[in-house]
Amino acid sequence: MRPAYVRGCGLWTPGFANATSWCLGVADAAVRAAPGRLLTGPLHRRASSLTRMAADALEEAASAAGCDLTRTPSVWATVYGEHETAVAILDAMHQGEGRVSPTRFHNCVHNAASGYVSIAVLDHAPSTTVTGGRELVATALFEAQCLLATAATEVLLVLADEPLLPPFGVEGAQAPLALAFCLSSAPQGALAGLSGLRRDAVAPVKRHERFGGLIVSAALPLLEHVALRRPGCVALELEGEAGTRAWCVDVELAASRGARIPV
Repeated sequence: MRPAYVRGCGLWTPGFANATSWCLGVADAAVRAAPGRLLTGPLHRRASSLTRMAADALEEAASAAGCDLTRTPSVWATVYGEHETAVAILDAMHQGEGRVSPTRFHNCVHNAASGYVSIAVLDHAPSTTVTGGRELVATALFEAQCLLATAATEVLLVLADEPLLPPFGVEGAQAPLALAFCLSSAPQGALAGLSGLRRDAVAPVKRHERFGGLIVSAALPLLEHVALRRPGCVALELEGEAGTRAWCVDVELAASRGARIPV
């Protein structure tokens, strides 16, 4: 499959203002809740925290790349989706009169975030939401590359999840995380190229103390290698299962961009 070129990156997690801040280790305690800037009016009021943080990561990546949000296909990846809304619905069914909020009901679908953003920016381009286990990051990247290999010239890839609420749980997960990449089929203006998506004998990604077993955190090394311009083979799976092979991709520096991300 042809390389995919990264033209912009985005990140949202509490304590960091953007992808640059995360990669440079510049924390900001004032960053606590995702503002969801793309969403306005009723869309903003009704959007879940997962939708708002995914929208913010996407906006950062698109802005960095100069991507037109009204006509760019997107791939969204989340293991748990709108679980906070689903848990609230289950609670409502077992309390009081057992009535379920219509707003919460339509918010609990797995592609709620992509729906809210597409309405907000008047995007009529195709959008796919995928899920999966430890292979989620590789699956989402493969889906995006397939779009680039067929018809799209640019694709926005968004990955987002939150620690599960009781009675569920994700081992060690303390904070939510959303990441986004603007991918292009052309190298012009790119930060880096991604090629050779495969399973190989590489060490999986070590669990981060903030995110524990949150699967989307397996994309953090990819973000850091691209943004800080570090070439090499990057794993796309978290450690945790026996085996010596993991999904990975090669990060190659793009000749058209000579500097690291701005401070």
